[in-house]
Formats: sequence, C-alpha cells, structure tokens
Amino acid sequence: MEHENAYALMMDALDGELVDEKKLMLEVHLRACPTCLREWRALLAIEKLLREAPMLEPAADFALRTIARLPSARNRRWAIGALYVLLLLGGAVPLLLGLWGASRLALLSQQPGLLASLWASIAKSVQVVGTIIAALLSSAGELVVRQPTIIGWLLVMAGIVFVWSGVVRQLVSQPQEI
Repeated sequence: MEHENAYALMMDALDGELVDEKKLMLEVHLRACPTCLREWRALLAIEKLLREAPMLEPAADFALRTIARLPSARNRRWAIGALYVLLLLGGAVPLLLGLWGASRLALLSQQPGLLASLWASIAKSVQVVGTIIAALLSSAGELVVRQPTIIGWLLVMAGIVFVWSGVVRQLVSQPQEI
C-alpha cells in the first residue's frame, strides 16, 4: 500500500467511516511502516487535544460589531463605480490616441513628397543599423579567431554566474526552519 492511500485511510478512520476490511488493511500497513505509524500516532494525539479543548464562545456583541465595521452599501457602490470609470478610461484613452494618430497619418499620406522622404529616411536608417550590426559581428568574429582564450574565459564566467544565481534562487525559495 502506498503512503498516500494509508493517509487517506487514516483520515477515514479518524472520521469513523472506515469499514472492517479497510481497517484491517490500515493496521497491517501501520505494523509494516514506521513512518506511517508515527504519523498515525501524531494524528491521534492531535485529535485527542482537539476533542479535549474547551469550546470558546464569541462575545455577545461580536456580530453587531463586525457588521458595524463593514463598509456601507453607498460606499461600495461608489467604489465599484469609480473602478468602472477607471476601466472605461483605460480602454478609451488608447483608442482615442490611436484615432488621433491615424488622423495625423491620413494628413501625411495626402502629401506624396513628404511620404516619399519619410520612406527614404526609414530606408537610410535601416541601412545604417545594418552596417553597424555587420561591423559588430565582423569584429566579434575576428576576436574569436584571434583570442579564443578570452571567449573561453567569458563563457566560463557566464557559467559561474548562472550556476550561482541558481544556487541563490534555491536558497531564497526554501523556507527557513527554526
């Protein structure tokens, strides 16, 4: 029997819903598995503590004080209305900016000389960016050919950074035990 099945049987036994056949299966497993036996004993101890604990009664005016602290329906409606207005503006502002930009582009498209010069400027910009990228890649290729050890050390340092960042992430994500 797996531990998860034994745990489910323990819960049923605590609730008094365990039939004789399942009760026998649980007893056999508890005799064979010390881990589940410790868990069963701990569950029995917790159940005993909860059954013996005195029942506490809330204060007489607890419900009235709690209801008095709740926000009024008027404030709730105002807050929901403000939220709806913010959501409406959040959707309307980008739409209005898009319409304004489209109207400006429509004015530009009516002037063919301006549109042609705009396309020429974009083409020149793309050509300049392409030249810069080609020069960077060319110089990086020359660096790799001339100084392969530098590239090797850079890769080793990058690997060390990635490994230690993973270690730190694991240490930070683990809960602290006291």
